[in-house]
Amino acid sequence: MKVVLSHFFNEALLLPYWLRHHREIFDHGVLIDYGSTDDSVAICKELAPEWEVIPSENAYFNAVMVDFEVMKHEQRFPGAWKMALNTTEFLVGGKIDSVIDRLKTDQLHGAYVSGAHMVDNEPGVPLDPSRPLVDQKRHGYSESEIPLKLAKSKLWLGVPTRNRLLHRHYIGAYTPGRHSTNHRFIGTVDPTDLAIWWYSYSPWQPEFVARKLQVQTKIDPIDIAVGFGVHHQTTEAELTERYQFQLGLSRDLTIGEPRRDPPPPPPPTIKRRVKRWLRQKVLSND
Repeated sequence: MKVVLSHFFNEALLLPYWLRHHREIFDHGVLIDYGSTDDSVAICKELAPEWEVIPSENAYFNAVMVDFEVMKHEQRFPGAWKMALNTTEFLVGGKIDSVIDRLKTDQLHGAYVSGAHMVDNEPGVPLDPSRPLVDQKRHGYSESEIPLKLAKSKLWLGVPTRNRLLHRHYIGAYTPGRHSTNHRFIGTVDPTDLAIWWYSYSPWQPEFVARKLQVQTKIDPIDIAVGFGVHHQTTEAELTERYQFQLGLSRDLTIGEPRRDPPPPPPPTIKRRVKRWLRQKVLSND
């Protein structure tokens, strides 16, 4: 059995695409509502009537308490393969069953699925509700393509933190934010088999920008004080600047990995230089 868990707040824009996409992948879903005032709950019940829609126990998005609530529901499904995703995160690749089979063969109880940041290269093109979002908006960049120095200089990039855990443990034992775990012996998944497309700056339209700005109203003041969720603390002008910056990093993710030139050979060490000198001296004496 495969179970997806997700929490949401006023996600009427993305939920139809998210639900249609993931109900074809997972056998069951637990959807945790953080007091939505739009049509989010109705959309969940219409498009995934067999899945659970549960009101959250929390008033705010507190990183630790959100994770505790997710794990509280995870433990209801012992032995199942579980994954916690946000409404902006789409599991792509289509090989979840073969990945699970390999993990079983390797006697692993979990593996990290890496992420890509989606950035809209056609902001003027409206969404077609009849088509999957992953077919309409395919531009972005993989976290593995971002130099660590750049990631450290721009913390709002959220790199490298888009990993999600696919696991069959009793609970995920997550670190705050659920991008890593305290469990040991965790595998990794080839991104050509499974990956997370995080729609962080796509689809870039007024409704989506408004959706991003509303999230900060639900962040727990305690999280703000300790620096969690810094990428949510922003303005429309800052979001636009970040969008423009990331657009330059993006490409069509369905075309394949970008070409990377092989690294230059390392300079010879002193020991190598001595060996080379001795070898040349021997040859010259022959």
